[in-house]
Amino acid sequence: MISNSTREKAKATKAYLEQKYATMKREREESRERRNTLEQQMAALRLTERKKEQYRQELRSKELQSLRHQRKRLAVGDFQPLAVIGRGAFGEVRLVRKRDSGEIFALKSLEKSAMVLKNQVGHVKAERDILASADQDNNWLVTLHYSFQDDHRLYMVMEYLPGGDLMGLLMKEDTLNEATTRFYAAEMVLAIQSVHDLGYIHRDMKPDNVLLDAHGHLKLTDLGLCKKMDSRVDLLPVSQHAMDPEQAAAAAAAAATRGGGGGNSVDASRSKPFSRNRQVAFSTVGTPDYIAPEVLAQKGYGKECDWWSMGVILYECLVGYPPFYADEPVQTCRKIVNWKQSFGFPPEAIARLSPQCMDFVRRLICNAENRLGTGSVEEIKRHPWFNGVDWSTLRSIRAPYIPPGGGPQFDYVLNQLQANNPEECGPQYQELVRQITSNFDEFTEPCELPAPPPVQSSGHVPPAAPINVPGRGNGPTASDAAGQTNGELPQAFGPDGKPLTFNKFIGYTYKRKPPVRMALNDGLFDSGAAPVTSEVDHSNAVTPPGSDGAHANANSIPNSTSSAGYSARQNFDGGSERYGY
Repeated sequence: MISNSTREKAKATKAYLEQKYATMKREREESRERRNTLEQQMAALRLTERKKEQYRQELRSKELQSLRHQRKRLAVGDFQPLAVIGRGAFGEVRLVRKRDSGEIFALKSLEKSAMVLKNQVGHVKAERDILASADQDNNWLVTLHYSFQDDHRLYMVMEYLPGGDLMGLLMKEDTLNEATTRFYAAEMVLAIQSVHDLGYIHRDMKPDNVLLDAHGHLKLTDLGLCKKMDSRVDLLPVSQHAMDPEQAAAAAAAAATRGGGGGNSVDASRSKPFSRNRQVAFSTVGTPDYIAPEVLAQKGYGKECDWWSMGVILYECLVGYPPFYADEPVQTCRKIVNWKQSFGFPPEAIARLSPQCMDFVRRLICNAENRLGTGSVEEIKRHPWFNGVDWSTLRSIRAPYIPPGGGPQFDYVLNQLQANNPEECGPQYQELVRQITSNFDEFTEPCELPAPPPVQSSGHVPPAAPINVPGRGNGPTASDAAGQTNGELPQAFGPDGKPLTFNKFIGYTYKRKPPVRMALNDGLFDSGAAPVTSEVDHSNAVTPPGSDGAHANANSIPNSTSSAGYSARQNFDGGSERYGY
């Protein structure tokens, strides 16, 4: 008889092999397409056979270089830790510098044993899968560059966004004006659309998961609850979401450190100053404020649940608190389920908001069948509130909010961090790190990348200590309410002292393949390519495009302390809860 463990291992291995061979097939097709494109370009330029062979060889060399890059195994030692920028329930996020290239990233590390204990294996795999499937040119999802693992932890190397998240912005501003809200609403529409276009439902849209880059534009993160849209989702396999309203609220309430009764009246809860108490402890298990009623009620649902969540976020931006806010999570759940009775704009908001704005929010916070976006995203884009919005240029225009230290200042600091070795620069380097992480909580303990837990003589690996979330309360969690002791991570170990559950993460390793630049473009179309023209068949000469003189190297930024300057890549991303825990 085949054991469940063997079945699970076989299933994971099958999925890994299918994914691997699908990737190999796609890469072969891309390589063939590059060769065909090169041949077509050379034929159009009537190059000599000798020059053609030179470019073919250059392309083969670049293909081989890319292949070697893919085969090189990464380890945590390949990154220099610069600062801790966030902690969550399952791990932490650090700002790091890649030793060989100087590139700056956000490194998210997760405890495997905690993932297994809290049934998060599927979620962390889902996040890795959707980020890996996103195209390099996707402007709306945080870019995953690498993922790898060791015996005890999972690692995700992502772009660094220094602007914090929408939650942090609301904590500073309390509310946003209508014009600013409309701008971020439009960007949010395109971001959610990009998730849907990849074939997923986000399912966890909330201000914490909306990141801001150095120029004030947004990206989405924390995609662990994404669900493939193979069919309508009947039940959520996520503990706090799959409960009925009473159970979901009870689990959240078990973690809350704030007390208080009352709040049964809608007017009472709205008249009480919300004062941006957004760091309440029930965030640890998931606040229900942004969950659509069809999800809470365990009804079948589709991508339209993301548009409800967006409506709640926009209401919070405009009014200063979520529409179903209450002192207790159980009351919030009741309000969401009975939204027809509990939802409305307060008088002060009605007095200053345009009718089009309020109508748009109402068209999102409504029955699923009548909700904007249920048919297509074009329903949303056509709403009168978005009149005048140029959807094709949103990412390129100036955002209404530039994070402190953002813009050109961030580009300069990033270049300095990349071009200089932190082990050689001392206090000056740390000051630059402080500047680039100023929008995140400060952690005073030394920043060292985690070392594997020591294996005791008995072969038992000590359980990881519970990780507290600053500002989010560190009382009991939902799992404590279920009778599990906080911090205890029971696990089975083999005779070699290694946990027996590592097969759950087969196929987690990923490397974003660097683009293979066409050899022809690197030579003939670059400025200063005069020697190439002598190899052209002049009987039907063709003037190469882009050969009208030298151009400045936009990636070269002067460096006062180092002549080996790296290009200031636009690697922006956020941390703490902002990377999804």
